[in-house]
Amino acid sequence: MGDLNFFNINKKMIFLLMVAFYSVINAQCIPYTGQVMTSGNTYCINGGYTTLSGANIPNGATLIVQSGQFQVSGVQVMGTLEIADGASVKSNGSIIIGVYGSNMDSRVKLGTKSFLSLTGAVVQGDPSQAEFYPGRTSMIEMGTNSVVEICGTFTQQSTTYPSVKYVGIPTGKAYCIAKADVSGGGGASVISNDSQIVAIAMGSVVGLGMGNASFCGPNATSATCPSLWPSGLSDDKDVCGNAPVIINEIDSFCTKAGTTGTPDSFTKFGITVQEKNNAWPENVPNGFLAMEAKNKGFVITRVQHVSQTPQPGDAITDPKEGMLLYDIQDKCVKLYNGTVWKCVERSCND
Repeated sequence: MGDLNFFNINKKMIFLLMVAFYSVINAQCIPYTGQVMTSGNTYCINGGYTTLSGANIPNGATLIVQSGQFQVSGVQVMGTLEIADGASVKSNGSIIIGVYGSNMDSRVKLGTKSFLSLTGAVVQGDPSQAEFYPGRTSMIEMGTNSVVEICGTFTQQSTTYPSVKYVGIPTGKAYCIAKADVSGGGGASVISNDSQIVAIAMGSVVGLGMGNASFCGPNATSATCPSLWPSGLSDDKDVCGNAPVIINEIDSFCTKAGTTGTPDSFTKFGITVQEKNNAWPENVPNGFLAMEAKNKGFVITRVQHVSQTPQPGDAITDPKEGMLLYDIQDKCVKLYNGTVWKCVERSCND
């Protein structure tokens, strides 16, 4: 009997400890419903929230959009704004990230396939005051396949550290898109030192270098940098709200099965650097020429540049339909279809 009572007491203790544990966890993340946020607290949005007023995240406070979309008229980020995987923030106003000389870190962090889209401006202050307070930063951190879409002006004050950092998987990328004019602090001021950041400036750029970012601009269009231009991004600078379309188009590619049936013919000519197999290239259906190697690449014609619509001064003066080449400037393999040059992209043959 004593053992049974002891077992029941243990169960009650475990239950009470679990209640206490979950109470602590929930207390650490306060549901955000538009209230004034205070330093030292973490606030969370789940399933989306819309407010007609702005939001102020003070230093030491964190707002996490865990799921859904946070719609707001403007945000002042002195602490941390975190947009979790698949979540989003849409603002019809401006966003201020950090304050010059405040000696306090500020951060906007985006998770995988999350986005921040705003019709207003972004002002990214420099809390380090040009390293007067060493190590202090105001940073936008971007995860894999995330998008920042700035439809107003973008101003970055730092001259000692990049304003955008990539925090996703090494083989991924993220898009930082400014549709209006961009300005920086001059000198060594750069947008990012991460090549995974694809920075697109559709307006003018003054006082801000590209760093190691994959950069298209100023006055970027889909024609000036087709290999960097994301599917879903409008060429019209006045059209805002492309971010969700870009997110949906990222990594969407054809998985359509190949055509089945009996081949019309088999390949008769082959070039190999390996020991020839008796069945090769005759086992390759519907081919004219087959080449194989385990550690060698096939290098096609490389030219400096050909315009989408052929222009005087292009590397190819009289292109022929079906011509294939590698454009060094646009960094893509291009095919001439008889009218325009287009980068070869993965798609379905429907």
